Amino acid sequence: MNFFAKRTVKQQLSMLENRVGVKPSTVRRMVFIHDIELDITEAQFTEMVDFFSPEFENVERVHFHLNAKMLEGLPKPHLQPKSLDCRGRIAEADLSFVLSQHYDIAVHFMQQSTLSLASFSAQLNASFRIGPSCMDNRLNDLVLPTRLDFGGFLHDLKTYYNKIKSHA
Repeated sequence: MNFFAKRTVKQQLSMLENRVGVKPSTVRRMVFIHDIELDITEAQFTEMVDFFSPEFENVERVHFHLNAKMLEGLPKPHLQPKSLDCRGRIAEADLSFVLSQHYDIAVHFMQQSTLSLASFSAQLNASFRIGPSCMDNRLNDLVLPTRLDFGGFLHDLKTYYNKIKSHA
């Protein structure tokens, strides 16, 4: 099973090699993928959202964990290793809906990468992607140091995002 999934994800990642990320001048839609093992408060989440834009049309939050039972009770969509079928496709309808939308910004807050996470992130339709160095570098336009605390991650995000000159 993993052979087909790995081959599919490898193809998805190779399609990102020539992609050029464009820092959006206005952020209206955002997707935030985070590992639930890493603590984040609602106040920190709101601070991050407000940093990008005070006016959002949509902010999608995807919860990720290696163990599906840990995701029980959290609002969907959920991303886990079993979200990927044997052919390397995202099998869950709520995740497929997220993939069908266009986002101005995609932010990953992770401590490790998995095949399902790489596949999902490679398929995201996002103008600009931000994530930690533990992920494949092709997945993100802005690669930040891997942090286990959201406060440090948010500080790095603000610092480096503001330094990038807009291409828009």
